[in-house]
Amino acid sequence: MISLAGMTMNGASVTTVRKAIVDSGTSLLAGPVSEVKAIAAKVGATAVGSTGEYQISCTASLPSLTVTIGSSSQKQFVLTGDDYRIKICILFECECLLGMAGIDIPSRDGGPLWILGDVFMRKYFTVFDVGNQQLGFANIAK
Repeated sequence: MISLAGMTMNGASVTTVRKAIVDSGTSLLAGPVSEVKAIAAKVGATAVGSTGEYQISCTASLPSLTVTIGSSSQKQFVLTGDDYRIKICILFECECLLGMAGIDIPSRDGGPLWILGDVFMRKYFTVFDVGNQQLGFANIAK
């Protein structure tokens, strides 16, 4: 569990949650249903059934999402719209998904919290230092 100081889009806060986990087994960013729903509305995404997932235009201009991690020492990690848009193509037909899903994790399981999955980890190299109980992040070399 890590301290989440905040998440903003266009300078406005998009979460009240202050905890997160980093999970390579989660493909998307996952957060409280109400917060993901509000973010989806803000960027013009539409719900895909009742799955908690959202479809988005492949050509829409999406704002950056700034994730601020830490409590006493804070660091900002910026995801561009293209970082959190997932393009899926079959033959010559493409659709795009918002790289976020809504999931309400109950307090007995540590929630509410955000899960920073592969959408985050594709942009920031992540080191899990279990022995020292810490995480490290670095920009991916291009």
